[in-house]
Amino acid sequence: MANDRPFGYRMQLYSETGYNLTVRNTGEILGTQDDGDVDSHIELCGGGDVSHIRLLGLNSNLYICFRSNGELYGESDPSNRGTIFIEEFQGSYSAYKSALYPEWYIGIKNNGSPKKGFRTKYGQKAIKYLPRRL
Repeated sequence: MANDRPFGYRMQLYSETGYNLTVRNTGEILGTQDDGDVDSHIELCGGGDVSHIRLLGLNSNLYICFRSNGELYGESDPSNRGTIFIEEFQGSYSAYKSALYPEWYIGIKNNGSPKKGFRTKYGQKAIKYLPRRL
């Protein structure tokens, strides 16, 4: 169990744009600048394949997922293929690329709103996250 690991897989993902990635109970994905926001507590879970992960909002119990139109949302069904991501390292940052839509990344804009997957690309500030262990 992730909680038993000394450094764990439970974290906040702090975007280079200045926001923590959050998963609200309503299914909304967005950024918050409140470091104490419990909706920003994320757990990295296995995604089936060795290189695949899922990102679970611990408070909402929803997985980050892409819709086919590029929108991010919270999904309750972990078997939805849109919940699977590949973690990439970009310098000191991590980025999370969709396994289903390989050109799309999880991104938070400079105003804290989610960026549509088809508007993201490698190297953008919006897709880079510093994992901060809880």
